[in-house]
Amino acid sequence: MLLEASAGLQQPSEGRILLGGKDISGWGYHRLQNAGVAYMAAGRLEEGLVAGLTLTEHMVLAQPEQTFFVNWEEMQLKTARRIDHYQVVGRPNSTADELSGGNQQRLLFALLNRQLRLLLLEHPTRGLDIRSANWIWEQLYERRKEGTAVVFISADLDEVVERSDRIAVFFGGRLLQIVSAEETTVEELGHLIGGEL
Repeated sequence: MLLEASAGLQQPSEGRILLGGKDISGWGYHRLQNAGVAYMAAGRLEEGLVAGLTLTEHMVLAQPEQTFFVNWEEMQLKTARRIDHYQVVGRPNSTADELSGGNQQRLLFALLNRQLRLLLLEHPTRGLDIRSANWIWEQLYERRKEGTAVVFISADLDEVVERSDRIAVFFGGRLLQIVSAEETTVEELGHLIGGEL
């Protein structure tokens, strides 16, 4: 719910969402996209990609500037470059549902705009092998170096502690506490998630 509200997919029932000090609480998904906010849902094929569409068609849909006419040859070349850069095992004419889970996640990264202010992710490495999970984190660290704020949710508490700078703990739908990842342990985090201060 927090990430969906921050991405403009849900309206918060109370409180405010600030981006760079600006109140964006009532902004919709497309307006936030234009402001540099991207959201990657947990359901890669259910929410992030469209079964039956090719990688090139996904690339066309992901373009920030939409035009009536599509230069398919140019988009195929762009898709091929992104496939190569993000090491997606597939071709421009492959459909998203033909890809493995790890390659679907790589495709989602390939579809992101280059300059982002905020990247929101649900369970970014769930169901992936170690190699694919490490690759995902390399991409996220690179984004962080470029100035993108990365906010993620994970059921893997080891991943949360290992990969975070700060951890926001919610209990009963409310923010309970924000802790430094360096100053907490998986055990302490488990107690906080259970509502124990």
